[in-house]
Amino acid sequence: MTKKLLPFSLACIALVLFTTGCHTSKRSVAHNSHKPTFMDDIYMDRHNKNSMTINGISSNTNTGGSASAEDNTPLVPIKPSKPLNNSEINSLKSKYSDMIGVKSNNITNYSLYRFIDEWYGVNYRSGGTEKSGIDCSGFARRLYTDVFGIDLERTACDQYNKCQHIKNVAKAQEGDLVFFHIHGRRISHVGVYLQNDYFVHASTSGGVMISNLNDAYWHKYFAGAGKVVRE
Repeated sequence: MTKKLLPFSLACIALVLFTTGCHTSKRSVAHNSHKPTFMDDIYMDRHNKNSMTINGISSNTNTGGSASAEDNTPLVPIKPSKPLNNSEINSLKSKYSDMIGVKSNNITNYSLYRFIDEWYGVNYRSGGTEKSGIDCSGFARRLYTDVFGIDLERTACDQYNKCQHIKNVAKAQEGDLVFFHIHGRRISHVGVYLQNDYFVHASTSGGVMISNLNDAYWHKYFAGAGKVVRE
């Protein structure tokens, strides 16, 4: 009796091991095939996390974003309601050329830098849209409305999904958006690109400020750049 049961027992053990192995394999495949719903870990040119040059961006159709941006033309600001005088222009050129490390003649979008100057240092407040406190997407939205006459979506993730993704961040133009994934796998922060790797944004730690994409913190969480196209 014992000899007859032995092959049956061995067969049962083999079946259990085979079944367990299949389940493990399925779980592993299911986990590895999961794709985030944003441009995850795309670090382009000198912002590449792994010190590799990646000339393209993710083709994941789950992003909901537009096609890659081919147009390299910067956004044109709307006519300001209050023109600047020469003294104001010279002050903005001197101040912000020093801050972002460019020649003063490179500061030409006076409406943009006047807006930044008026909002610089405003405290961060989640959900805020006013000078009493503003968050990152609220600041980008307000900037686009006042400077470019464009109505952006309210959240950083929605702004990412609507813009045209730029293949090479070195081709980002003044006014383009830059995105970060600080909390997990979602786009959670947005700023507006200026020049020379600098961008303006509403930071949780410092409020409205100018930072550099090459700073260790922003380099770590950089997710890509995007261009907003007038409709």
